[in-house]
Amino acid sequence: MGTFHPFSTAELRAMGETEASIRDSIDARRRYRVIKGWYATPATPKQAVLAMRTGGRLGCVSALALHGAWVPPDHGVHIVFPTSASGRRSAGREQGPSVVRHWSARSDRTQARDGVLPLDLAISDALTCVPPHLLIAILDSLLFRRLISRNRLEAIIRRGPKRVHGLIAHLEPRSESGIESIVRYLLAVAGISVDVQVTTRSRDRLDLEVDDWLAIEADGRETHAKEQAFTADRVRVVRLLREGRIVLQFAYATIMYDFDFVLSAVRDVIARHAPVA
Repeated sequence: MGTFHPFSTAELRAMGETEASIRDSIDARRRYRVIKGWYATPATPKQAVLAMRTGGRLGCVSALALHGAWVPPDHGVHIVFPTSASGRRSAGREQGPSVVRHWSARSDRTQARDGVLPLDLAISDALTCVPPHLLIAILDSLLFRRLISRNRLEAIIRRGPKRVHGLIAHLEPRSESGIESIVRYLLAVAGISVDVQVTTRSRDRLDLEVDDWLAIEADGRETHAKEQAFTADRVRVVRLLREGRIVLQFAYATIMYDFDFVLSAVRDVIARHAPVA
């Protein structure tokens, strides 16, 4: 508990708190009551509080974000409700179109008052909700950031729906960004195999490379925001061109919302410029 979970009365008392000291902390606004028997601090994520107050728990991508995973933007608030009748009554209390409801019998049995699903259950929840190209980016980030072991992650995936079992073959712990994972996976599905995190003769690192000659760079939202970084990137591209590579750079929005353009561009360049064997 503590980092983003609310505290129960029992936990606070185990930490030496008394009923009077709990009241004092509320009066001093160091803590506030979430629901009966549970308390949060100003640092507690508001989404976790919302989930508890609506009778559920934060799950799927919302929980994974708090656990440290990369998650797609604008994903809404994913709340897991128990399948019991009380859970279904509670689900009607959430507000706003951004709330995504999940139903799970496991919420009936596992710490139902805790505000956030534990990592394993959050992953399992996402396996049933998130499309594959975004899901692989989330799973890659869990491995890259060492939030879970590969063996444990693969076991969770195998317990999930059969349609996601094939993602095991696409896991890549070297992938440093979600957007890079998305490009790699969607190209692979289209039959284009790429290498990741390639170091060139000039000691430049490439996000993705096809057949040792086509560099594909996936620019995140914050990439090249400063003039110095922009200039350095242009010099880097020239170095890559001098080594005989073709460089394709795609912006975040293009990758996320117009991948057909990315795929057609990669295919066209390969068809026109691939070296003759």
